[in-house]
Amino acid sequence: MQETFSLAQTFFTGRAAFEWLMQESDQLIIVKFVAPYCPSCETLQPVLHQIADAHTGKLHLVELDMSEEPELAINFGVRSAPTVVLLKQQQTLAQIAGLKPKKQYAEMIQSAL
Repeated sequence: MQETFSLAQTFFTGRAAFEWLMQESDQLIIVKFVAPYCPSCETLQPVLHQIADAHTGKLHLVELDMSEEPELAINFGVRSAPTVVLLKQQQTLAQIAGLKPKKQYAEMIQSAL
């Protein structure tokens, strides 16, 4: 069964959604690389969701598990979780590795919108 996605969605998970967004969306795409048993990844989730909720209709947030998609992590130079990558029109705009204060993510995302 093929998954269906909508550009009206804000939150996505997995490679299929990521690849679809890269082809279909001209909005900012926030990619959050996570790993199993990563407490910092769990801490970061509500932070990014709050920021994304504040910019509904202007961006997409997609979560990728590094253990399930190691080649995507390598392609983006991701070596640790969590890592957040901002993409627009298939170009990398910014990247933050590790858990940082909410303000740093908010400023990075705001400047990319």
